[in-house]
This record gives sequence, C-alpha cells and structure tokens, in this order.
Amino acid sequence: MGSRRVLRGLVALTFLTSFLAACGDDDDGDATPVEEADDGGTAEEEVEAQTIDVTGVDYAFSEAPTELDAGLVTINFTNEGEVEHEAAFVEIGDTPLTEFLPKFDPVFAGEGGGPIPAESENLAVPVEAAAGETESATFLISEGTYALMCSFDGDAEEQAEEGESDLEDEEEEPVTPERLHYNRGMAQVVTVGPATGAAELPEADGTITAADWSFEVDVADGDTTINFENTGPEQIHFAGISLMPEGTDVETAETSFAGQFSETGPPEGAVEPEDDEFGFSGVYSTGLGGQFTVSEGFESGRTYIVYCFVQDRTGGPPHAIPEDMGGHGMFRAFTVE
Repeated sequence: MGSRRVLRGLVALTFLTSFLAACGDDDDGDATPVEEADDGGTAEEEVEAQTIDVTGVDYAFSEAPTELDAGLVTINFTNEGEVEHEAAFVEIGDTPLTEFLPKFDPVFAGEGGGPIPAESENLAVPVEAAAGETESATFLISEGTYALMCSFDGDAEEQAEEGESDLEDEEEEPVTPERLHYNRGMAQVVTVGPATGAAELPEADGTITAADWSFEVDVADGDTTINFENTGPEQIHFAGISLMPEGTDVETAETSFAGQFSETGPPEGAVEPEDDEFGFSGVYSTGLGGQFTVSEGFESGRTYIVYCFVQDRTGGPPHAIPEDMGGHGMFRAFTVE
C-alpha cells in the first residue's frame, strides 16, 4: 500500500500511520464526544463545527489553537514545510508533554508496533498534508488534554540534499526516536473543554463503520463524501481504501490482499491495486470519527478493499494482518452496486 500511513504503519502505521489510542467503557471514561450541552441542550440538537487553522513547518506548529471545545471541528491544515506532516490530537491526561512523548516512541521508532501509552484513551488524527499543500477535514473530538503532534519522520535536510520526495522514501532501516517530528519540536498541548452544544458528523453520501475487527460499508455509485465512525468497543481504527483493477471480484481482491503478507507470497492469479490511495478516513478512537472525501467517487461495478493498519493498544501486528500471522484480518473487499 502506498500511503505514508500504511508504509509506516506500524510497519505497519506508520501511525500512523498506524497508530493509536483506544477507549474503555463508559465507566472508564471512554470517548463520548457530546452527550449534553452545558446550556442544557440535548444530544439531538445540531451545532456548526468549530473551524480552526493549523500551520505546520519543519518541525513545529507555527500556528495552532491552544484551546478547543469538544464536539465537531473543521481543521484547515497548511503544511509550509519541505516534507509531509500530520495534525494528530493524542490525549495525554495529566502527564507533562515532555514525559509523555518518550512513551510514544515504541509505537513508531525501532521496529514500531509498541504499546500505546495508557494516557491516550482518546485520539483523533484527521488530516495529513504533503509539503506546500493545505488539507481540510471535519471530525469529532472528546474533552481532555491532548498533544497536537506529528509522528512522521521525513527529513527536510535529507530531501533537499537528495532531491527526493519523502513520500517515496521508505526507510530501509528502523526509524530512530530522533527522527520523529514530535521529538524535533512538532508537538504542543491543546486543551479540549466541555462541549458547548451537541454535535455529530454532517450529512454525507455514504458511511464506513469500523468495529473490533470488521467493517460495515454503505456506499453507492458516485458517492464522494464519506462519514467514518469507530464503534470499537476498545481499539483504535482507520479505513484505508484501495481500488482494485476492473473486473476483480471480491474473492480475488481478498486473497490478493492477504497474500502480500504470506511468507510464500501472493497466490497465483493475485492482482495489485489500481489505486492504493483511493481514500483514507483518518485515525480515531472509539466513539469518534470524521468525514473524508474520495475525489474520484465510488463507481458502480468496481471492487474496492478497505483495511486498518493500526495495532492493538497493547502493541503487536497491525489489525489488517491475517489471523494466522498474528493479526485480526481486519480487511474487507466490496463491489459497489
């Protein structure tokens, strides 16, 4: 898979991109984006999204809010750096930022796939942007204290010297903590206060719902705006989407996908995606989600595969890895009617 998040992906995230945090049950303070407004409103009421502007450089956030309200947020993320960056909101609780960040290193550095810090019950990773680009996303976030951070490791100095894009540069050697952008200054604290009104994702053309360890897909021909929700109950998930070659059926798509992880390689007749970056939802803990766009739109008669490369909260292989290889087989092929 070609996406930065899948390549690292905990590498299988890289977070990212696989990454991150899970929620517990209601008694343990799990994510409940908005239950009741401070002014006495109910969850049935709708509110407009807060809009925030965030600017990333190599390696810091040169513009970003320090406070937000829980609920619906639209982020406009501008990357003024020379390498790709992301805007990730990762709950840190009462832990000082300088003490929290080293706890996150095993998730991305070394072999990756390490345990997610206990403080990170909630997280939302709505957007990433290539150098010089601005990307926007609308998502839900819960009350708490967060690190706004970037977990990527692209090196602006190396790119300038080599004249290559970090998006095409897969690390042959394990990533060291020193390369991670949040350890180079790209992290700051953001306080998310109580909701000022009830909120839910805006209306979309279709939906993709993740659970532990499956996907439900409701999309139709021409759909471009998709709402993604993680229903958990415990793990963090995302939806990466690949478009398979025309004429591929569901069985061939799934055996081809699973075969890429096999020691013996893909089976005879396996096919590769026509577009392995057709869509990406962002990464969310239980109870949260976001709206994303697939610019080409889903097409009737075409087969797609949706997958999650986040690892368990306790660490280990990404969720999409087949069960016989230690994962959860969290992928699904579907053909649009």
